[in-house]
Amino acid sequence: MTVRHRSSSSPRPVLGGAPLLRELKGLQENGSQWAGERHEFLRELDKMPRALTAAEAVRQRYQAILEHAEREEPPPTATPGKPKQSPGRNVLDRLRAPQAGVLAFALEADVPFTNNQAERDLRPAKVKQKVSGGFRTEEGARVYARLQAVISTFRKQGENIFARLRELFAPIQAVAEKGIGR
Repeated sequence: MTVRHRSSSSPRPVLGGAPLLRELKGLQENGSQWAGERHEFLRELDKMPRALTAAEAVRQRYQAILEHAEREEPPPTATPGKPKQSPGRNVLDRLRAPQAGVLAFALEADVPFTNNQAERDLRPAKVKQKVSGGFRTEEGARVYARLQAVISTFRKQGENIFARLRELFAPIQAVAEKGIGR
């Protein structure tokens, strides 16, 4: 997952650490040595204090791992049509392009390693979209998004979701039962 991070200069894509670790772990399980090195490197960086002073050393090690990956994951050979790349080559391409975004969590104090909370907030909508094939109307999607935002907020605050929703909707029920506004 890619998120936008606003630093003092301009917004740029920042790759979340958790999805990247999952992809690298999968490649490592399939025998990729460079993915194991990269996985270990990210875990080490995550444990270090933020805003590293040895930024150049971090970038050099990052480049060394990319060079190893380039040898292990060569580009596809030319064939008619678009050549198919290996999964490892696809990850390598994503790591090479936004190098500053991949290392942002290690080189900037205000960038977290993972954006798991954002992923968890998006997951219910994506699952609903996959299961039911999407939302029937745009208004239905808006209502769903609003309710999910409220539920997520209650969850983050440690509130009882059902009790809080009952409180939210109780005044509407009371007004309807009394017949006010008819």
